[in-house]
Amino acid sequence: MPVIPNVMRIAAFFPVILLTGCSTLLPLNYTDYEGKDAATVVAINPEGFVGTFYLSVYEKKGNCYDRVDRHQLESNLIPSAGRVMTAKVKPGRLMAFQQLNTIMSDYDTQGKKTRFPESYLLSQWVPFIPQPGKRYFLDTKYGPREISADYSITVHSDPARIASDFKTLPQNNWDARNRCQHLIGGS
Repeated sequence: MPVIPNVMRIAAFFPVILLTGCSTLLPLNYTDYEGKDAATVVAINPEGFVGTFYLSVYEKKGNCYDRVDRHQLESNLIPSAGRVMTAKVKPGRLMAFQQLNTIMSDYDTQGKKTRFPESYLLSQWVPFIPQPGKRYFLDTKYGPREISADYSITVHSDPARIASDFKTLPQNNWDARNRCQHLIGGS
């Protein structure tokens, strides 16, 4: 009989360890920075999009940039109805907006047609360093754009038009391709 209680203790303890490990890997929902110097970031979660949007903070560590914080802005398990995402962020930090989604393709990574569609995880990054009181539009194709406070962004706004209206990229930036790589938790 003493074997059963030991097995039950192990069985009860295992989920605690598993969930504790997952809690450090899964990002929290983003909470706005409340300082008076806050910068504002705006991005579009387009209609029909399935995937997740993150805001991450990085620090320079040796020859690479190490992620020190990551928060989920929004996640869609079913196609999005479309929404404008807005967040207040602390200025002066190395930040990245990340769009993560799965794409289906009839071609493999070498460009050869496959018999069955294959799925790939697509992760796109927009690095930026927010400045106090500034407002930024973030898009994975056009990058970060400093936009005026009165510029209206809707779910139907055209990112190409926004990039055309605000051609100048923010001066301060960092290279998101040089992120530190980690076995668990990504970069």
